[in-house]
Amino acid sequence: MFCPKCGKETDASGKYCQWCGTDIETIAPKAVMNVELEEEETPQMGDYAGLGRRVFAFIIDAIMLLIFIVITAAFFSLIQGVKYFYYLTVQRAPIAVLTEAGTPEAALGPIIASLGVLFIIIPWLYFAGFECSRGLATPGKTLMHIVVTDKEGNRISFARATLRHFAKFISTLIIFIGFIMIGLTKKRQGLHDRIAGCLVLLPE
Repeated sequence: MFCPKCGKETDASGKYCQWCGTDIETIAPKAVMNVELEEEETPQMGDYAGLGRRVFAFIIDAIMLLIFIVITAAFFSLIQGVKYFYYLTVQRAPIAVLTEAGTPEAALGPIIASLGVLFIIIPWLYFAGFECSRGLATPGKTLMHIVVTDKEGNRISFARATLRHFAKFISTLIIFIGFIMIGLTKKRQGLHDRIAGCLVLLPE
């Protein structure tokens, strides 16, 4: 056997190392115990979630999010702003004929308010809120049995979840390369995951 202190091979039948005189019968069990404790302290986080599973989770979340958006638009009377935006961009209607006042301010105000609430604030609160919750996941991720954690496998804060959500815009702007990275990296991290210091896992 090898002495746990000096590392030299010594007589296994002896109590003391023949090279340094260390009591190997006492130190060896302690060394084994320390290794076992270190292994127990290592977080068992499960496997990393792949791109396919995450795409399916996103599709489910997109459907859920659309329902939330429609309900919010109806409840807070935000449909008018969406209509103005449609007429301006699709129908090419003159901005002066959209409202009774006939001014840009009368039309642009509802447009900015509606698009801001429906397509920025609602998605942000949906993804960040669910991912920092006790469930660690949005409804789509829950159905696909995946969770979002920090690098140690712990629950993330709302601030970190917010950073991860808005970092997705960067992943999108670079021709979706940030999302493609999920299938190419060892820990299945997209660019937004790396920016926020997050992992997407299949919990044990």
